[in-house]
Amino acid sequence: MPTKTASLLPLILSLTAVPPVSADGMLDPAWGNGGIVTTNFPEFLVSYDDVSVVVVLPDGRAVAAGHAGDTKGAVLAAARYLPSGALDTTFAGDGRVTVPCQQQTAFGGGGATAALLQPDGRLVLVGSCPMFPDHVFWLARLNADGSLDPSFGTGGQVLTPFAGAAFASAAVLQPDGRIIAVGSGPAPSVSALKAARYNPDGSLDPTFGSGGQVTLAFGQSVYAGSAALQPDGKLVIGGTYGPQSNYDFGVVRLLPNGAPDLSFSGDGLVTSDFGAVESGDSVMVLVDGRLVLSGIANVTQDFALARYLPDGTLDTSFGIGGLATVDGGGPDSAGQAVQLPNGKLLVAGTTLVPGPGSNRDFLLARFHADGALDTSFGTAGLLQTDIGHLYEGCYAVAIAGPDPPCGGLHVARPAYH
Repeated sequence: MPTKTASLLPLILSLTAVPPVSADGMLDPAWGNGGIVTTNFPEFLVSYDDVSVVVVLPDGRAVAAGHAGDTKGAVLAAARYLPSGALDTTFAGDGRVTVPCQQQTAFGGGGATAALLQPDGRLVLVGSCPMFPDHVFWLARLNADGSLDPSFGTGGQVLTPFAGAAFASAAVLQPDGRIIAVGSGPAPSVSALKAARYNPDGSLDPTFGSGGQVTLAFGQSVYAGSAALQPDGKLVIGGTYGPQSNYDFGVVRLLPNGAPDLSFSGDGLVTSDFGAVESGDSVMVLVDGRLVLSGIANVTQDFALARYLPDGTLDTSFGIGGLATVDGGGPDSAGQAVQLPNGKLLVAGTTLVPGPGSNRDFLLARFHADGALDTSFGTAGLLQTDIGHLYEGCYAVAIAGPDPPCGGLHVARPAYH
């Protein structure tokens, strides 16, 4: 199963900004220490901290969420930052929150793989909790001050078992306040898509699937990487499909009731083969209704994107026949991708630095709307950043807000135009 490797480092954020007369992608000295912030969770003697997702608040503050602690305990972790990069002490007293799984019964780490900001300022963290005999979906909701919200589930947490293990990897917030968590797990001989929809109080929504849950097998294994909601309420899930020896990009679309959308390639599933082994990581719904899935492809592990028309067919006006790749010097691994306000596409990830050892740096690539690499960005379209650690993993990126007008944030917080 394709997985994201933990960084085994403190949470790391970096900011790049675009001051007047400057190349895109330069680190912003006004953010943290020269554009970089490192955050440790001191309550753990052995701390393996990593970021999976970043959320930007309307006032410019940002929340990074992921995992903290040792490898035995399941802990959701979140840190909130002021626009300067300093920890926001109005969030749990020191800017940091950890939530242990209230019913963990087995060993194994678990952390937040998704974070959803509600309009009222509350934050929903989504991940997986190890419980005997299998992992379950795990949600926790925090008030704006970082405390657990007792009106959500039981004491602020919700645990949802499936038949067989279920690993949550993504989530979306509907306009009506309902929450959809998406992931994968065995069912029984292949990995199936698993999803659950929750009412705003954390109870399962019986109008979705069977009693609020969906399990879909498509003949070969499906691994969910990310999810996005279309304006019409349909759910798009991007990830990886196929046998381990020949993974392809895979996109699934569900109707609002959780059933496969048969108008999408006939069965609700679209796959794309770049000619080798692929892994789909981040799906986007563009303003015009087209879909983009990004990830890695080829034996050399290059950044890859595929763009689809609303019916699931490849959009041949994008890249070459609907597919685009770029070699970052790698092997590379891809994290989240975003569409910038000007229509360009930004992919965040990691690249292996040539030489002895396994030193890795942040890697960002920017593409024009048609899939061509944007050579005005960084060095010929690529921006590699060494944060100063041996291993650096960049998994997420988010738009930073109105100042600067285009931006992003993550383990990297870049701002681009």
